Amino acid sequence: MVVKLKSFFKLIRWFHELLAILPFLGLYLVITYFVDKDGVSCELSGFNFIVLCVCVQLLIAAGCVLNDIMDRHIDKINKPQTHIVGNTISLKGARIIFIVLTLLIVLLSIYISVYMFVEWAFISVGIYVLSILYDLYLKRSPLFGNVLMAFLTAFIPLLLLFFAEDCINVLQNEKINLLIYLYAAFPFLIIIPRELSLDISDMEGDKADGCKTLPIMIGAKKSKLIVVLLLLFIIALSVPLALNYQYLAVYCIGIDLLLLLYIFKFRSVETRIEYIRIGRYLWFVMILGLIGFTVATVL
Repeated sequence: MVVKLKSFFKLIRWFHELLAILPFLGLYLVITYFVDKDGVSCELSGFNFIVLCVCVQLLIAAGCVLNDIMDRHIDKINKPQTHIVGNTISLKGARIIFIVLTLLIVLLSIYISVYMFVEWAFISVGIYVLSILYDLYLKRSPLFGNVLMAFLTAFIPLLLLFFAEDCINVLQNEKINLLIYLYAAFPFLIIIPRELSLDISDMEGDKADGCKTLPIMIGAKKSKLIVVLLLLFIIALSVPLALNYQYLAVYCIGIDLLLLLYIFKFRSVETRIEYIRIGRYLWFVMILGLIGFTVATVL
């Protein structure tokens, strides 16, 4: 039973879910802080926010389960000891979990669309369909899957523009507006090179399954160069950001130094486990960056 439970949490990528929802939670707390601080009157229901969070988490979980179902043959090659579907959880069991998650998503989406914001009816369907397209087709294509994964993750914080629209309009706070877009843009820019680096580590299994990822198309060496260029692009973007919003300058410099350290270490990475470990480092940089932007905004 314990093994099954652990496998379930691994199947739905509990750590990735936590990383995806933390920026959403952070923005909600920042908006709540400024609403209380400025004494403005607007509705910001804690219960409704929890319902929205749960629905977002279920969408992510369903995508992760479908991903493992579709990748079960690849995973047997890339991670023979740790793959889940067909090992600790049967294929039938994984499909049942996916169906149950989908039903829960539908129920919560109806509530959100009726009682929070009607746009969710279209947003949830769009996210669900794009997740399926990613798992079935796009993740096997060069770079398109990486960009879509980054987009779906980056879009989560932007949901606050719908959920807390009244409060944001009443506050008219430029710092809050900038923070919302930073919470979307920074993860988007970080996830693309991170996912590309993992594609390099998964080349053997992906090639055996007929995938056409960028590393398979152009080779590991050129793909690593693209990862480096993407990170240098982030550093370049931080310069005008720091100059135009000086309260963010210290945090931009800190992020740039951490990314330069990553680039230095990334050059010598070769084994799959090394790619996974250094990929976690990018998660660490992303979290630190978001925390820094939040602290700068509040203070």
